[in-house]
Amino acid sequence: MTGQDLISSSLRLIGVLASGETAQASDVNDALVIGNQMIDSWSIEHLNIFTLSRTTFSLVPGTQTYTCGTGGTFNMARPARIDYVSILILNNPAQPLELPLEMYNDDEWQQKIPIKAVTTTYPTVVYDDGSFPLRNLSFWPVPTVANQVIIGSWTALNQFPDLFTDVTFPPGYLKALRYNLAVDLAPEFGVSPRPEVVAQALSSKAAIKSVNIEPVYSRCDNAIADSRSGRWNFYTGESK
Repeated sequence: MTGQDLISSSLRLIGVLASGETAQASDVNDALVIGNQMIDSWSIEHLNIFTLSRTTFSLVPGTQTYTCGTGGTFNMARPARIDYVSILILNNPAQPLELPLEMYNDDEWQQKIPIKAVTTTYPTVVYDDGSFPLRNLSFWPVPTVANQVIIGSWTALNQFPDLFTDVTFPPGYLKALRYNLAVDLAPEFGVSPRPEVVAQALSSKAAIKSVNIEPVYSRCDNAIADSRSGRWNFYTGESK
């Protein structure tokens, strides 16, 4: 779908355009800005995120802090959120070992690690300061071996670079974008969206969230569950 197609469709939903009509260039350009702002706001809503990206980078021996974002040391689109970071140990390249790093917040980084410059073969902790436009990822202890790290981050939806480039989205998103953009555009054009348009905007976005929700498992002591996973199905009385 192009930005022009999405905007025209949304404007028809709120009665600004009739079928076959074309919006003025200034209105379409304004609507493109609003549409991209809406998509950007979705990128910080967890249940609008359709998948996590796994991106691999190499560590430099003796270097503790790396910038993360476009043009940074870890050159990638700055993620709205990093869910996990793993170290990939390559002692045996045929069977690399992936170990999760403990992610520290500001207080933990300040209080639990008073001496930051300790070195070792590979780190066990990573601190993400959440800075903008580049996040800073600091590893502790400071690695002395050039292993790799894997960053698991939220995958943002594509924005429209212009009115005519075709942009693709995962299943279910097109309807949600169309109806929610109609609701966002209505105040700009001095109209109120019809109740059925608002209802479709809400239900289509809810459908996306229902697909993206992650199951939550209860855990109990392994001695009770009799399973290394620590999971217990209280419906069947069986461990998983």
